[in-house]
Amino acid sequence: MDWFKSSKKVLSTILVIAFTLSLVIPAFVSSSSTAYAKSIPTLTYFVRLDPKVATSYNSYSSIAAYQLLQKKLGVKIVFKHPPVGGETDQFNLMIASRQLTDIIEWNWIDNYPGGPVKAMLDKIIIRLNDYLPKYAPNLNKYLQQHPDIKKLIVTDDGDIYGFPALRGNNPKIACVYYGPQIRNDWLKKLGLKEPETVDDWYKVLKAFVTKDPNGNGKKDERGFSILRNASNPRYAFDYSSFLVGAWGIKTDFFQVNGKVKYGPLEPQYKQFIATLQKWWKEGLIDPDILTMNQKVIRANVQNDVIGAWIGLLSGDMGFFLNLKKDIIATKFPVLKKGEYPLLGQAEFLFSRTSAAITTACKNVPLAMKVLDWGYSKEGYEAFNYGVLGKSYVKKDGKVYYTDEILKNPQGLSAAEALAKYARASISGPFAQADEYYYQIQMMYPQQKDAVEKWGQVKNDRILPPLSFTDDESKRLANIMNTVNTYYDEMFLRLMTGKATNVDAFVKTLKQMKIDEAIKIYQQAYDRWKKRK
Repeated sequence: MDWFKSSKKVLSTILVIAFTLSLVIPAFVSSSSTAYAKSIPTLTYFVRLDPKVATSYNSYSSIAAYQLLQKKLGVKIVFKHPPVGGETDQFNLMIASRQLTDIIEWNWIDNYPGGPVKAMLDKIIIRLNDYLPKYAPNLNKYLQQHPDIKKLIVTDDGDIYGFPALRGNNPKIACVYYGPQIRNDWLKKLGLKEPETVDDWYKVLKAFVTKDPNGNGKKDERGFSILRNASNPRYAFDYSSFLVGAWGIKTDFFQVNGKVKYGPLEPQYKQFIATLQKWWKEGLIDPDILTMNQKVIRANVQNDVIGAWIGLLSGDMGFFLNLKKDIIATKFPVLKKGEYPLLGQAEFLFSRTSAAITTACKNVPLAMKVLDWGYSKEGYEAFNYGVLGKSYVKKDGKVYYTDEILKNPQGLSAAEALAKYARASISGPFAQADEYYYQIQMMYPQQKDAVEKWGQVKNDRILPPLSFTDDESKRLANIMNTVNTYYDEMFLRLMTGKATNVDAFVKTLKQMKIDEAIKIYQQAYDRWKKRK
């Protein structure tokens, strides 16, 4: 075992060194590729490898839309994909080593300490305003035509730091895509109704794990699991607002009537944690969420072991519906029957992710041109639909995805099949088309029903993307780095009952200056409301 641990550590070190070197050196490529790279300009691009793409390819360079982009603009893009599950570690390593790629696609608002303003102050990424009119005319025009979007993507000083991933035109269908899903056949078999309240959920999950709904004669059923972001349950509950939203709070920052609040400091938080502890103690929550092994969780859904979960509309629900699983969505739970949910999952039309150009980039105009292509008519069609005649056709001026996408002969889900040709199912530096949502995200009646149910929430307590001043960013990074590390660990301990004293947890958060962080958020939110 010691040998195994030692070997594993050595292997991890080798992989880290290899990844770092791969950022320094343009790419570990063949001699023929090197010769090709020398003949045309090359850009390096750090971006996570989406699982839907990974089903078919190991690099975004194989996606048909990027092959078209490179051919049209005469540029080679060398994608640097961190290992799945190790994205944050590799991003932090890249930032710490200063071995930056030319372009980094990242959630700079939430996943860079201090946000995009701090990233510019740290000289990681550059301000784009002066380049925009000349080298990114398509995005520039889009922002002029959509001032509401521009308000979301700029900093308080009006700085533009990246090319935004945008979610189409209709927030009712484009911004709701992650929520509670449940085995409808299990409900029917046990004579249960679709859960509406938190108490309903407890009764349903209890029945799932005690009454053998999968009919194999074993008590192997798991009531509730997490299909996306299982590696950080605290984040998963916050992102979806599932369960915690029933008490009108989030696990992180939110606002009520203009006043910023922080979930653990609210009195309702104790009730949320007590419910989680009860679910965990009685075996209603999938223990695999602690192992962070998403493949195992997904396989257990596929093998009829898990009865309910929070997951994606297309990548999860669509995948299981393709397998003929009898799945439906439920509304976000409330405390009392008939209540209208205060919080659910919802995004702004700006997804908070942007492709930014780094200070290491030696050809900023070219990088601007490459990223701006996604907002051109040609780039919009390629990123959303793929290749005319293969992944989509046009009839009477309307776009329709082909049977290769909608009825994939290799058994891929529509989103996975489309990922071979386009980025619509992934999102990125372009605006997603409504056709994608209607034809891919909602190709099954159960998915249309899911969007309808998940959309029945107020969601007026969710904070918009905020930006912070230099001093605020430094102070916030100092506070939240400590808070988040402690909070992630404590959330698991509280959920599993290894820790029970919420008051002591809150006391420690206050000692870590969480009140000062709330004050900084309040100042940023007040400025955001005044943005024009």
